[in-house]
Amino acid sequence: MSKKILTALLLSLSVMCFSGIAYGPDEAINECNEQLMQKYPNVETIKEQFGNEAKWQQETLVSPHDSTVELLLRHMEYPGIEIRTLEMEDGYFVVSVGVEKTGFVDFLGIDIGSAKEDVTKKFGEPQQVEGNEHIYHNESEYTFITFTLENNKVVGMQLVNYLD
Repeated sequence: MSKKILTALLLSLSVMCFSGIAYGPDEAINECNEQLMQKYPNVETIKEQFGNEAKWQQETLVSPHDSTVELLLRHMEYPGIEIRTLEMEDGYFVVSVGVEKTGFVDFLGIDIGSAKEDVTKKFGEPQQVEGNEHIYHNESEYTFITFTLENNKVVGMQLVNYLD
């Protein structure tokens, strides 16, 4: 390998390593989804953590891909957190988590009260800004994370996986 190519490669790697951004949006969203599935691997775990059903709704849907497959969509709302899950014959999935109170869930160490600069360090510059909402989405745009900011502090956060 020539010295010029090696130098360019090392320079680009050092810029990536020292830019302060821990993840790109795709990697960050994938990591957050993995953390949510570890924290809430099933509905029973959610019940154990938050107690009796505060405000639950559920509905059975038919899969848009296979009319023989039923899907159970649950919406669980507790003070400071909302969780939506999807259960199917062969699995379970956290569809969305919305947080307005500290200590429930963090997204790569970002929690309610975190500084805007900490969000930028972990996720980079937002791909979209709507008012006080800073939005990051994956490449397919089926999954996104929104941080709601006031006075440069996180006051709300939400991860949503759009269902196909």
